[in-house]
Amino acid sequence: MSTLSLTKRILVPLEMNEAGENLLYYAGQLAHALGAELYLFHACKTADLTFTQQSSCIQKLRSFAERVFSREFKADKAAAPFDCVVRPGQVLDSIQSVVQDYQIDLVLLDAGVRAPSGLSEVAADQTAAIMELVSCPVMVIPPVARYKKLKHLVFATDFTDQEQSVLFRIADFAQQLKAKLTLVQVYGEEERAQLCAYKAAMLELEKQMKGRKVEFRLLEEEDVLEGISEFAELACADALILATQDNYLMQRLFSSNYVKTMAFHTRIPLLTYHQHKKKPCSGCCVNCAKKQRETQIQTVGQHLIG
Repeated sequence: MSTLSLTKRILVPLEMNEAGENLLYYAGQLAHALGAELYLFHACKTADLTFTQQSSCIQKLRSFAERVFSREFKADKAAAPFDCVVRPGQVLDSIQSVVQDYQIDLVLLDAGVRAPSGLSEVAADQTAAIMELVSCPVMVIPPVARYKKLKHLVFATDFTDQEQSVLFRIADFAQQLKAKLTLVQVYGEEERAQLCAYKAAMLELEKQMKGRKVEFRLLEEEDVLEGISEFAELACADALILATQDNYLMQRLFSSNYVKTMAFHTRIPLLTYHQHKKKPCSGCCVNCAKKQRETQIQTVGQHLIG
């Protein structure tokens, strides 16, 4: 049996305000459930940091965290251990290096201030950008969410296009939380011809997951994204998991077409993993074509400079 892949270090980008307090409380509870250590990360938004400025910023961040934890956690329930990390500039400028330097296993993000109809497009774009920059999983917490024990995780996937190592990492995360894991594939009417292949792949994954607390479901829905959200709600999911090659699906999930309906997935944490895909992406290759054009332009530019 392979060694359990544990989540030991959680990075929490923080602003020292009310939203930061809410995220920190959630992070403390999650880290406590996982037996993990927190790394609190604050971007100081300055061009550079002197040693004195860095020390001052770390002290402010530490005092902020200690104040939140002393208020939110009872004396008989200690908050998770934490360390503080500060960098100049914006979060996007240095989060990649911070994740690498501290060997982070999970990044915990606040989804940002909601517009009346749901998550703002700016917040969705920034969250998607962070997901692309870091190699570890990213969990996005809705601004209104208070911590609730994660007892049931729903992983929306394609049984015929699932990277085994990623699946085992997700199953390990569920096991670490002592949570039930449900793998669901929601497919459209136009995919009925693939149903036999889906069922065969599902049975193969069931064999791989034997001995674990995992369930499998196949569902046909007119709209796949709405079907995922509806299933998560009916299953009383505490978090929704995606494993994608890029951020296209996440951006669709939080687009105005879906948040106006206050879909269930916008009210529970969203956990995303990077995964190499064999099939064309959900963007019908539009997203991939855009990236390919950008790469070609960069290559031509480098050639001209050389």
